[in-house]
Amino acid sequence: MVGAWKDIEALINRVDVQTPAVVIAKVLLAMRNNKADEVSSSLAVARRILGAPITAAGADGYRRTYNSVVNLHMTHELELIYEISKKPPTSGSLRRKNLGALSSILTSRLDAILPTFRTREPVLSMRRVGFSLM
Repeated sequence: MVGAWKDIEALINRVDVQTPAVVIAKVLLAMRNNKADEVSSSLAVARRILGAPITAAGADGYRRTYNSVVNLHMTHELELIYEISKKPPTSGSLRRKNLGALSSILTSRLDAILPTFRTREPVLSMRRVGFSLM
């Protein structure tokens, strides 16, 4: 995905389905375009689509919907990264403090998901992409 943003945008524009990969790609494209209203609307759509399987499964379907939970988890982390990057840097020390707080939050969130490569690698990869956009 790194560096192929025009290809991703062309692919997303041709596809009509709303799969988790497509809605997360739309969030990333909105972040890349740096338009706050577009980011906000794409996040809302992503939450609705990614949360639908969880709602449908109910309280007893956690195991079946864990991938949806992780996708929502990644979406929220992208939002956190976007928000911290858009805060105006009033001073270097405040910026470092904000990044330190974000790092602490992201560490805690990583500890909350299953400690498997299959689960953590997509989260870490999405973080890298989110930070690279900023």
